[in-house]
Amino acid sequence: MPSTSNYKSIVLLLLDITSIQSYNTLIENAAERLQDNGALDIVILPKISKLNQLDQLLAEIYTLSTGITQRTNKSHLEISVLFNEHYAEIESPDWELIILDDNDSTAYDEFKYKDKQTVKVLNVYRSNREPIHLHLDEDESEESSHQVVAVGGTFDHFHDGHKILLTAAAFVSSTTVIVGVTDQELLASKKYQEFLQSYDYRVNRMVRFLKHIKPSLEVKPHAIRDVCGPTGYIENIDALIVSRETIKGGYYVNKTRKEKGFHELVLHVINVVGGEEEDGFQNKLSSTQLRKEQFELVQKGLTK
Repeated sequence: MPSTSNYKSIVLLLLDITSIQSYNTLIENAAERLQDNGALDIVILPKISKLNQLDQLLAEIYTLSTGITQRTNKSHLEISVLFNEHYAEIESPDWELIILDDNDSTAYDEFKYKDKQTVKVLNVYRSNREPIHLHLDEDESEESSHQVVAVGGTFDHFHDGHKILLTAAAFVSSTTVIVGVTDQELLASKKYQEFLQSYDYRVNRMVRFLKHIKPSLEVKPHAIRDVCGPTGYIENIDALIVSRETIKGGYYVNKTRKEKGFHELVLHVINVVGGEEEDGFQNKLSSTQLRKEQFELVQKGLTK
Protein backbone atom coordinates (compact mmCIF):
# COMPACT_ATOMS: atom_id res chain seq x y z
CA MET A 1 0.00 0.00 0.00
CA PRO A 2 1.25 3.54 -0.73
CA SER A 3 2.18 5.68 2.23
CA THR A 4 0.48 8.78 0.76
CA SER A 5 -2.84 9.39 -0.95
CA ASN A 6 -1.99 10.67 -4.42
CA TYR A 7 -5.17 10.58 -6.47
CA LYS A 8 -8.37 12.64 -6.65
CA SER A 9 -10.29 10.16 -8.80
CA ILE A 10 -9.94 6.42 -9.45
CA VAL A 11 -12.00 3.98 -11.49
CA LEU A 12 -12.14 0.32 -10.48
CA LEU A 13 -13.19 -2.24 -13.09
CA LEU A 14 -15.39 -5.03 -11.79
CA LEU A 15 -15.55 -7.99 -14.16
CA ASP A 16 -16.65 -10.90 -11.96
CA ILE A 17 -20.11 -10.23 -10.51
CA THR A 18 -20.37 -13.66 -8.86
CA SER A 19 -17.84 -12.86 -6.15
CA ILE A 20 -18.20 -9.28 -4.94
CA GLN A 21 -16.55 -9.94 -1.57
CA SER A 22 -13.36 -10.96 -3.35
CA TYR A 23 -12.93 -7.36 -4.52
CA ASN A 24 -12.06 -6.32 -0.97
CA THR A 25 -8.35 -6.05 -1.83
CA LEU A 26 -8.91 -3.89 -4.91
CA ILE A 27 -11.36 -1.53 -3.22
CA GLU A 28 -9.10 -1.16 -0.19
CA ASN A 29 -6.17 -0.40 -2.47
CA ALA A 30 -8.21 2.27 -4.24
CA ALA A 31 -9.31 3.83 -0.94
CA GLU A 32 -5.75 3.99 0.34
CA ARG A 33 -4.57 5.72 -2.84
CA LEU A 34 -7.32 8.34 -2.88
CA GLN A 35 -7.21 11.73 -1.20
CA ASP A 36 -9.63 12.13 1.71
CA ASN A 37 -12.35 13.75 -0.43
CA GLY A 38 -11.53 11.82 -3.58
CA ALA A 39 -13.93 9.97 -5.87
CA LEU A 40 -14.07 6.24 -6.60
CA ASP A 41 -16.14 5.00 -9.52
CA ILE A 42 -16.75 1.25 -9.52
CA VAL A 43 -17.71 0.09 -13.01
CA ILE A 44 -19.71 -3.13 -13.42
CA LEU A 45 -18.47 -4.33 -16.80
CA PRO A 46 -20.86 -7.25 -17.41
CA LYS A 47 -24.25 -6.28 -18.82
CA ILE A 48 -26.92 -6.14 -16.13
CA SER A 49 -30.26 -7.18 -17.61
CA LYS A 50 -32.62 -7.32 -14.61
CA LEU A 51 -33.44 -4.89 -11.82
CA ASN A 52 -33.32 -7.58 -9.12
CA GLN A 53 -29.76 -8.46 -10.11
CA LEU A 54 -28.69 -4.82 -10.05
CA ASP A 55 -30.38 -4.28 -6.68
CA GLN A 56 -28.43 -7.11 -5.07
CA LEU A 57 -25.12 -6.13 -6.67
CA LEU A 58 -25.48 -2.51 -5.56
CA ALA A 59 -26.22 -3.52 -1.98
CA GLU A 60 -23.18 -5.80 -1.87
CA ILE A 61 -20.79 -3.34 -3.54
CA TYR A 62 -21.83 -0.30 -1.51
CA THR A 63 -21.88 -2.25 1.77
CA LEU A 64 -18.41 -3.66 1.10
CA SER A 65 -17.03 -0.28 -0.02
CA THR A 66 -18.48 1.63 2.94
CA GLY A 67 -17.05 -0.90 5.37
CA ILE A 68 -13.63 -0.50 3.81
CA THR A 69 -13.70 3.31 3.80
CA GLN A 70 -14.72 3.37 7.45
CA ARG A 71 -11.97 0.93 8.34
CA THR A 72 -9.35 2.97 6.45
CA ASN A 73 -10.56 6.33 7.81
CA LYS A 74 -11.67 7.42 4.32
CA SER A 75 -15.37 7.82 5.06
CA HIS A 76 -15.55 11.06 3.06
CA LEU A 77 -14.78 9.38 -0.26
CA GLU A 78 -17.45 9.80 -2.93
CA ILE A 79 -18.25 6.31 -4.22
CA SER A 80 -20.47 5.67 -7.24
CA VAL A 81 -21.32 2.38 -8.96
CA LEU A 82 -21.72 2.64 -12.74
CA PHE A 83 -23.46 0.02 -14.87
CA ASN A 84 -24.07 -0.92 -18.51
CA GLU A 85 -21.48 1.32 -20.14
CA HIS A 86 -22.98 4.62 -19.01
CA TYR A 87 -19.42 5.61 -18.06
CA ALA A 88 -18.88 6.13 -21.80
CA GLU A 89 -21.44 8.97 -21.70
CA ILE A 90 -19.48 10.96 -19.11
CA GLU A 91 -18.03 13.93 -20.98
CA SER A 92 -14.93 14.70 -18.94
CA PRO A 93 -14.20 12.29 -16.09
CA ASP A 94 -11.02 13.11 -14.23
CA TRP A 95 -10.00 9.52 -13.60
CA GLU A 96 -6.30 9.44 -12.87
CA LEU A 97 -5.93 5.71 -12.27
CA ILE A 98 -7.61 2.50 -13.43
CA ILE A 99 -7.44 -0.42 -11.01
CA LEU A 100 -8.17 -3.93 -12.18
CA ASP A 101 -7.54 -7.53 -11.19
CA ASP A 102 -4.25 -8.80 -12.57
CA ASN A 103 -5.92 -12.14 -13.33
CA ASP A 104 -8.70 -10.47 -15.32
CA SER A 105 -6.62 -8.72 -17.96
CA THR A 106 -9.55 -8.80 -20.39
CA ALA A 107 -11.28 -6.20 -18.19
CA TYR A 108 -9.07 -3.47 -19.62
CA ASP A 109 -9.99 -4.45 -23.18
CA GLU A 110 -13.70 -4.42 -22.30
CA PHE A 111 -13.42 -0.94 -20.80
CA LYS A 112 -14.27 1.17 -23.85
CA TYR A 113 -13.81 4.63 -22.41
CA LYS A 114 -12.54 6.92 -25.17
CA ASP A 115 -9.58 8.39 -23.26
CA LYS A 116 -8.44 5.28 -21.46
CA GLN A 117 -4.96 5.52 -22.99
CA THR A 118 -4.32 8.69 -20.97
CA VAL A 119 -5.02 7.00 -17.64
CA LYS A 120 -2.52 5.05 -15.56
CA VAL A 121 -3.37 1.37 -15.09
CA LEU A 122 -2.64 -0.57 -11.92
CA ASN A 123 -3.06 -4.33 -11.66
CA VAL A 124 -3.77 -5.61 -8.16
CA TYR A 125 -4.18 -9.21 -7.17
CA ARG A 126 -7.65 -10.18 -5.98
CA SER A 127 -7.39 -13.09 -3.57
CA ASN A 128 -10.61 -14.86 -2.52
CA ARG A 129 -12.43 -16.13 -5.61
CA GLU A 130 -15.20 -18.13 -3.98
CA PRO A 131 -18.35 -17.56 -6.06
CA ILE A 132 -21.63 -16.51 -4.49
CA HIS A 133 -25.13 -17.56 -5.36
CA LEU A 134 -27.48 -14.74 -6.25
CA HIS A 135 -30.72 -14.78 -4.25
CA LEU A 136 -32.96 -12.79 -6.54
CA ASP A 137 -36.43 -11.52 -5.79
CA GLU A 138 -39.33 -11.37 -8.19
CA ASP A 139 -38.73 -8.02 -9.96
CA GLU A 140 -37.08 -8.92 -13.26
CA SER A 141 -37.76 -5.59 -14.97
CA GLU A 142 -35.30 -4.72 -17.69
CA GLU A 143 -33.31 -1.56 -18.24
CA SER A 144 -35.19 1.37 -19.81
CA SER A 145 -38.52 -0.42 -19.46
CA HIS A 146 -40.34 2.89 -18.75
CA GLN A 147 -40.00 6.40 -20.12
CA VAL A 148 -40.83 8.39 -16.98
CA VAL A 149 -40.04 7.01 -13.53
CA ALA A 150 -40.67 8.63 -10.16
CA VAL A 151 -38.81 8.20 -6.88
CA GLY A 152 -38.89 10.14 -3.63
CA GLY A 153 -37.05 10.72 -0.37
CA THR A 154 -35.41 13.28 1.89
CA PHE A 155 -31.90 12.61 0.49
CA ASP A 156 -30.47 14.14 3.63
CA HIS A 157 -26.87 13.15 4.45
CA PHE A 158 -26.76 11.31 1.12
CA HIS A 159 -25.99 7.64 1.78
CA ASP A 160 -25.85 4.21 0.12
CA GLY A 161 -29.58 3.62 0.45
CA HIS A 162 -30.25 6.81 -1.51
CA LYS A 163 -27.75 5.76 -4.17
CA ILE A 164 -29.40 2.37 -4.64
CA LEU A 165 -32.89 3.88 -4.78
CA LEU A 166 -31.85 6.44 -7.40
CA THR A 167 -29.85 3.91 -9.41
CA ALA A 168 -32.89 1.64 -9.59
CA ALA A 169 -34.89 4.58 -10.97
CA ALA A 170 -32.17 5.32 -13.51
CA PHE A 171 -32.06 1.66 -14.52
CA VAL A 172 -35.74 1.29 -15.44
CA SER A 173 -36.07 4.78 -16.97
CA SER A 174 -35.23 5.45 -20.61
CA THR A 175 -35.64 9.23 -20.59
CA THR A 176 -36.79 10.96 -17.39
CA VAL A 177 -36.61 10.53 -13.63
CA ILE A 178 -38.93 12.69 -11.54
CA VAL A 179 -37.50 12.95 -8.03
CA GLY A 180 -39.62 14.08 -5.12
CA VAL A 181 -37.45 15.68 -2.45
CA THR A 182 -39.09 16.29 0.92
CA ASP A 183 -39.62 20.00 1.52
CA GLN A 184 -38.07 21.60 4.59
CA GLU A 185 -41.48 22.26 6.14
CA LEU A 186 -42.39 18.56 6.22
CA LEU A 187 -39.14 17.81 8.05
CA ALA A 188 -39.78 20.19 10.93
CA SER A 189 -40.43 17.32 13.35
CA LYS A 190 -37.42 15.25 12.30
CA LYS A 191 -34.94 14.32 15.02
CA TYR A 192 -31.67 16.27 15.20
CA GLN A 193 -33.23 19.04 13.11
CA GLU A 194 -30.19 21.31 13.52
CA PHE A 195 -28.12 18.94 11.39
CA LEU A 196 -30.64 18.63 8.57
CA GLN A 197 -29.20 19.75 5.24
CA SER A 198 -31.00 22.44 3.22
CA TYR A 199 -33.49 21.59 0.49
CA ASP A 200 -31.26 23.09 -2.23
CA TYR A 201 -28.22 21.18 -1.01
CA ARG A 202 -30.13 17.88 -1.00
CA VAL A 203 -31.52 18.50 -4.49
CA ASN A 204 -28.12 19.40 -5.93
CA ARG A 205 -26.47 16.34 -4.39
CA MET A 206 -29.18 14.05 -5.77
CA VAL A 207 -29.07 15.53 -9.28
CA ARG A 208 -25.29 15.36 -9.42
CA PHE A 209 -25.35 11.65 -8.56
CA LEU A 210 -28.04 10.73 -11.10
CA LYS A 211 -26.38 12.68 -13.90
CA HIS A 212 -23.09 10.97 -13.07
CA ILE A 213 -24.32 7.39 -13.21
CA LYS A 214 -26.53 7.93 -16.31
CA PRO A 215 -25.76 11.25 -18.03
CA SER A 216 -28.44 10.86 -20.70
CA LEU A 217 -31.27 11.08 -18.15
CA GLU A 218 -33.44 14.14 -17.72
CA VAL A 219 -33.72 14.70 -13.97
CA LYS A 220 -36.69 16.73 -12.72
CA PRO A 221 -36.72 17.55 -8.97
CA HIS A 222 -40.03 18.41 -7.27
CA ALA A 223 -40.64 19.41 -3.67
CA ILE A 224 -42.70 16.93 -1.64
CA ARG A 225 -45.26 18.84 0.41
CA ASP A 226 -47.80 16.06 0.94
CA VAL A 227 -47.95 12.26 1.06
CA CYS A 228 -47.98 11.70 -2.71
CA GLY A 229 -45.65 14.45 -3.85
CA PRO A 230 -45.36 14.80 -7.66
CA THR A 231 -47.02 11.43 -8.29
CA GLY A 232 -50.23 12.98 -7.03
CA TYR A 233 -50.39 15.75 -9.64
CA ILE A 234 -48.20 14.66 -12.59
CA GLU A 235 -50.19 12.24 -14.72
CA ASN A 236 -47.43 11.38 -17.18
CA ILE A 237 -45.49 8.97 -14.95
CA ASP A 238 -45.12 5.27 -15.75
CA ALA A 239 -43.54 3.73 -12.66
CA LEU A 240 -42.56 4.39 -9.06
CA ILE A 241 -39.52 3.07 -7.19
CA VAL A 242 -40.16 2.21 -3.54
CA SER A 243 -38.31 0.24 -0.88
CA ARG A 244 -39.74 -2.70 1.03
CA GLU A 245 -40.21 -0.33 3.95
CA THR A 246 -42.25 2.21 1.95
CA ILE A 247 -44.27 -0.09 -0.32
CA LYS A 248 -47.51 0.88 1.49
CA GLY A 249 -46.87 4.42 0.36
CA GLY A 250 -46.80 3.15 -3.21
CA TYR A 251 -50.19 1.52 -2.75
CA TYR A 252 -51.54 4.80 -1.37
CA VAL A 253 -50.17 6.71 -4.36
CA ASN A 254 -51.96 4.38 -6.77
CA LYS A 255 -55.19 4.65 -4.79
CA THR A 256 -54.98 8.44 -4.96
CA ARG A 257 -54.15 8.45 -8.67
CA LYS A 258 -57.05 6.14 -9.43
CA GLU A 259 -59.42 8.47 -7.58
CA LYS A 260 -58.18 11.35 -9.73
CA GLY A 261 -58.67 9.42 -12.94
CA PHE A 262 -54.92 8.92 -13.49
CA HIS A 263 -53.50 5.57 -14.53
CA GLU A 264 -51.85 3.52 -11.76
CA LEU A 265 -48.09 3.26 -11.60
CA VAL A 266 -45.98 0.14 -11.93
CA LEU A 267 -44.35 -0.34 -8.53
CA HIS A 268 -40.74 -1.51 -8.43
CA VAL A 269 -39.64 -2.63 -4.96
CA ILE A 270 -36.01 -2.68 -3.86
CA ASN A 271 -34.45 -3.99 -0.67
CA VAL A 272 -33.52 -1.92 2.39
CA VAL A 273 -29.81 -1.59 3.17
CA GLY A 274 -29.01 -3.01 6.60
CA GLY A 275 -32.63 -3.67 7.52
CA GLU A 276 -34.86 -6.70 7.88
CA GLU A 277 -38.62 -6.73 7.44
CA GLU A 278 -39.03 -9.08 10.42
CA ASP A 279 -37.80 -6.44 12.90
CA GLY A 280 -39.42 -3.46 11.21
CA PHE A 281 -36.16 -2.41 9.52
CA GLN A 282 -34.78 -1.20 12.86
CA ASN A 283 -31.16 -1.45 11.73
CA LYS A 284 -31.59 0.16 8.34
CA LEU A 285 -29.18 2.77 7.06
CA SER A 286 -30.92 6.12 7.58
CA SER A 287 -30.39 9.88 7.47
CA THR A 288 -31.67 10.13 11.04
CA GLN A 289 -28.92 7.82 12.26
CA LEU A 290 -26.29 9.85 10.39
CA ARG A 291 -27.60 13.08 11.93
CA LYS A 292 -27.49 11.42 15.34
CA GLU A 293 -23.86 10.44 14.80
CA GLN A 294 -23.04 14.01 13.82
CA PHE A 295 -24.81 15.27 16.95
CA GLU A 296 -22.80 12.89 19.14
CA LEU A 297 -19.53 14.05 17.56
CA VAL A 298 -20.42 17.67 18.32
CA GLN A 299 -21.28 16.74 21.91
CA LYS A 300 -17.86 15.16 22.26
CA GLY A 301 -16.21 18.22 20.76
CA LEU A 302 -14.83 16.25 17.82
CA THR A 303 -16.47 18.36 15.12
CA LYS A 304 -18.51 21.53 14.66
